[in-house]
Amino acid sequence: MTERTDTIVVAGRASGRLGAPDFAREVHHVHHRYAAEVVGAHGLCPHMARDPRRAFGTFVVVLDLELDVNVAAEAVVSAASPVVHVVFPLVEVDVRTFEEWGQEVHRAVAHVFGARGETAPVHAAFHPAMRGDATSAARLVGLLRQAPDPFLQFVPEGLQAGGTQFIDLSTFDPETFVAPPAPKAFDNFDRLSPHEVDAIRDRIAAIHRERDLRYAPFLEAWTTPRRRAEG
Repeated sequence: MTERTDTIVVAGRASGRLGAPDFAREVHHVHHRYAAEVVGAHGLCPHMARDPRRAFGTFVVVLDLELDVNVAAEAVVSAASPVVHVVFPLVEVDVRTFEEWGQEVHRAVAHVFGARGETAPVHAAFHPAMRGDATSAARLVGLLRQAPDPFLQFVPEGLQAGGTQFIDLSTFDPETFVAPPAPKAFDNFDRLSPHEVDAIRDRIAAIHRERDLRYAPFLEAWTTPRRRAEG
């Protein structure tokens, strides 16, 4: 089921629930903070720095307790803009599983675009539990991608060269950081001072705290029954 509220697309099995549009707006607010105060403010993405709200493109909030490849892929292939962000605020998933699942979504999206005779977009995965620090360009990527919620970003091929993607996920392992970082990651590593890295870390922590406060009423009402059943 999919609903629309303002410029936000609400998808997933809980998208028709009372309060879903309000929850989606809270998700949008928190992620706009991340885009503006982390990505845009520190020049991590030229595309995002110009206008973070418009740079979101189609902003999809998937209200579901489980990850569904078909729901995510449909959100991308049916989007009204070439840039798509698909956010999963209710899902509890570890970094590696989410990144691997994102690759499944990418393959599904590429299949549809290929059937249309079009070039498929490239994607990047973000997750609040990604590990990272400023000891290397590759590990800095993990720090910069500690978004408020797990989300997938899809952008047209070539746009990532300007920095929308921090690194090439076809070779990047967010858990081990053994793959060589992309040129943009080296640029960020060389450019950002220790003071700026500390400021980014503090800002991310503040955004995550606000996320917890704003989401609390919704998460309590929508996820507690599942947790009781599992316990």
